[in-house]
Order: sequence, then C-alpha cells, then structure tokens
Amino acid sequence: MMKDQKMQRAEPMCALDPLLLIPRIEYVREIHDFVLARDETYTLVILDMKNFHVVNDVYSYDTGDRVIASFMRKLRSRLPQGSVSLRFRHGDEFLFFVPLERAAAVKHFESFRQDCEATPALTLGGGELILVSYRFAVIELIEAEKMEAMLLRAEKALREVKGQGSPRGSAAMI
Repeated sequence: MMKDQKMQRAEPMCALDPLLLIPRIEYVREIHDFVLARDETYTLVILDMKNFHVVNDVYSYDTGDRVIASFMRKLRSRLPQGSVSLRFRHGDEFLFFVPLERAAAVKHFESFRQDCEATPALTLGGGELILVSYRFAVIELIEAEKMEAMLLRAEKALREVKGQGSPRGSAAMI
C-alpha cells in the first residue's frame, strides 16, 4: 500500500446490535427522520436500567447479557406496532420511538416497569432471582427540532428523573 493511501476499516459495519438485534445508535438520525415523516404522533422514551452494573460485577458479563436480552424481549413484545428500539450510549440505556401520545407512553412504560419489578428477568441455577427496574423519561418529538437537540433534551429529562430518587430501596433491584 502506498503511504498516501488511507487504510480502510478492517471490521464490517453492522446495522444491528449483535446481542439484541435492534438498530445501533449510529442509525438514530435515520430513524428520527423516518418517524417524523410518518403521519403519526411519536414520542421518545429514554430508559436506564437501575444499578445494572451490579449484575456484571457480582455475577458476570454473560449473566448481564442474558438479563438485558430477557428484559428487551419482554419489553419489545409489549411495544405498540411501529415502535423502534435502539441501544443507547451505555449497555443498559435504550431509546424507544413509540407511536403514542406522551401520556399514553408514560402509562405504558410505568405499567411495564411494575411488571418487571414483580417478575424475574432471570432465575439463576442456585434459585437466585434477578429483577429489573428502570428509570425512564418521555419527551414529545418536535418536527423542526434537530436530532442532536432532541437527544440532549431526552438525556436532560432522564437526569431529572434520576435526581428525584426512588421511593423504595433498590438493593434487590436492578
């Protein structure tokens, strides 16, 4: 190869997260533009699993992957038709574009959160149960708003939710 030629990337680009088979965050711009072009009202839900690092630290990354995969299978099976899920920033953060009004999206994700806290995401060989809990924020999509501004607004809303704390202890919850 000549010195002035640039090296090509050796690894292939993949559109899907390999664990969850959902679009990778690099495709958020295209998905944002796609849902705004639809003749439906969409909201954006940003979700962060509570204390997820504990599973990886105490059990293993493999167990953590199994918990996330189980959680996402359950959640995606309950999302309305036309929803799009993306893995966001860290492994336990997600974005969901859902074809619901804001109030309906809040109700939907709160109901699912309560179900998660009552039903184990994973039962380990020794009979230990791993329950999942999460925090989430819902924002309305604004047609004229740039995607970057939308993400900043969503992250700010999630930080505000996290700052409110949890009404119950989360020692057994992630």
